[in-house]
Amino acid sequence: MLPLATLALVLPQPMVPAQAQAAPVLAQWEADRDERMAWWREARLGMFVHFGLYSPAGGKWDGKVYPQHYAEWIQHWAAVPCAEYARQMKPLFQPEPGFAEAWAELASDAGMRYAVMTSKHHDGFTLFNSKEPYSLANEVAGGTNISPAGRDIAREFADAMRARGLRPGFYYSLLDWQHPDAYEMALPAYPKPTHTRDHAKYKAYMRGHVEELLTNYGPLATIWFDYSDTERQGEAWGATELLTLLRTKQPRIVVNNRLYFGLENKLGDYGTPEKYVPPTGLPGMDWEVNHTLNESYGFSAHDANWKDTGSVVRLLCDIVSKGGNLLLNIGPDAQGRVPEPAQRALRGLGAWMRTNGEAIHGTQASPFARLPWGRATRKGSTLYLMVFDWPADGRLRVPVKGKLKSFLTLEQPLASLGTREDELGLELFLPKHAPDAACSVLKLTFDGTFEALPFAVTPAADGTLTLLPFDATLSGPSLKVEQVGAIEDVRYNLGYWIDASAFASWPIAGQRAGTYRVVAELACKDESAGAKCTLACGDARITFDVAGTGGWQQYRQVELGTLTLTAERNVLELRALSMPGEAVLNLRSLTLLPR
Repeated sequence: MLPLATLALVLPQPMVPAQAQAAPVLAQWEADRDERMAWWREARLGMFVHFGLYSPAGGKWDGKVYPQHYAEWIQHWAAVPCAEYARQMKPLFQPEPGFAEAWAELASDAGMRYAVMTSKHHDGFTLFNSKEPYSLANEVAGGTNISPAGRDIAREFADAMRARGLRPGFYYSLLDWQHPDAYEMALPAYPKPTHTRDHAKYKAYMRGHVEELLTNYGPLATIWFDYSDTERQGEAWGATELLTLLRTKQPRIVVNNRLYFGLENKLGDYGTPEKYVPPTGLPGMDWEVNHTLNESYGFSAHDANWKDTGSVVRLLCDIVSKGGNLLLNIGPDAQGRVPEPAQRALRGLGAWMRTNGEAIHGTQASPFARLPWGRATRKGSTLYLMVFDWPADGRLRVPVKGKLKSFLTLEQPLASLGTREDELGLELFLPKHAPDAACSVLKLTFDGTFEALPFAVTPAADGTLTLLPFDATLSGPSLKVEQVGAIEDVRYNLGYWIDASAFASWPIAGQRAGTYRVVAELACKDESAGAKCTLACGDARITFDVAGTGGWQQYRQVELGTLTLTAERNVLELRALSMPGEAVLNLRSLTLLPR
């Protein structure tokens, strides 16, 4: 995978002329995409496996720990010449018999439907037994094939996955740090070839590899290409020829979009955001988040920042509710053993999926723009509500209209749960305690169609209105929702408010008429203090000056004043009247407390 510093540069770009050359082949892919993608859209969850010569190193070289998050880049971090890398690592890469069956069991039990393993990563070594001349023997590293004598790791993987009912696929790196005719991405220590590189030879080499994968390992779910940038994309890799090869050898296969630059470009069957979830999904395209159970993709002996089951469950629910798939990575060690914390998380996910899998497999994105308590998916006339924050008062608001036929929790079906309908939609009456601490799923089945109502912030049982960043509609330039922290401790704020014409608004409904104290959790660098802002709802408004708090992430609770609200559906608007510094403010929340 790519280091985070590189990922920050990988943004969607305008189409380049080279892409037009692939148009006829891409048109063929488009014609039957829905049919080819049907299983993928139903699956929603797959396993990613990073396994290779970097696995024995475990993020360490010659006794030195490299703390970077991507242990599969150890050859890069430690600037190891290819020959030395191969000499030290090849003897240590010894997958135990049955390793692939253990992976397949974990994946199947976790509710995964497909699995993708690295067939060749950036270091250029192959886990399939290639007969390409350079793979069989070369002067750089001796040869690229690393399966122990008499074995084929790629075949063991594919066979084990199929035996458990999963569809196997292969990751293939377009980048290659050792091939003498690859593009200029080698490191000085390798050393770089001194001859003029013949890129046509490298493209032929890649094509030969891909043909072997398509020919020798049975029907594949996907070929998962990796790495393009502004200088190397599309026809630099021979995209038309590769796509034609895929189409010829395996017409039902699906392919990701990384033959071209931009993680969210549409030239492929599905987009591939890496280690992040697009806040509103990627409308108009299929997409798959690839994510890790700790920070690294490859095995790291020192990376102990493991996600627990609850974090993984909520990550999956978040992605599927936005219409995406999750490709969840494991990084086995040199023997193919999956670290115990990763096994625990996957077993926990499996236990949750055995009860709640129907809310994941075969579902579509949530019909709701936002839900303050969790996420949702749908399947026909059924709604699945994924409740992260179980209501303390046992009352859950769902902005939906329709004739409700049944309502139950998947964890422990109850016949006595009650409902109430009003202009805001449904109010569900729930047990006092959540059936599942990570995420409880409610199943609502309607008689016919249902309608998702426009989003509005509604009050808690005590009448408090809490306005959060993702509940806001943002207008004008620059202002956006920023994310700070990891999945386990992520915080959001409105930020990058560098244009005073931008503003945020929140629809509200169901509030009691009366006067409310307004408290903001905000931050501002001292040097940028002094912006004047107004918070208005109809004719009621508060004007306040923004004081410095010590930094853009140094938050304070600030009393802004009082607002008098009516009981009607309305909109609260936060605007800047002046901005003397570099930005207006950062905002985590606005809380309106009835007096």
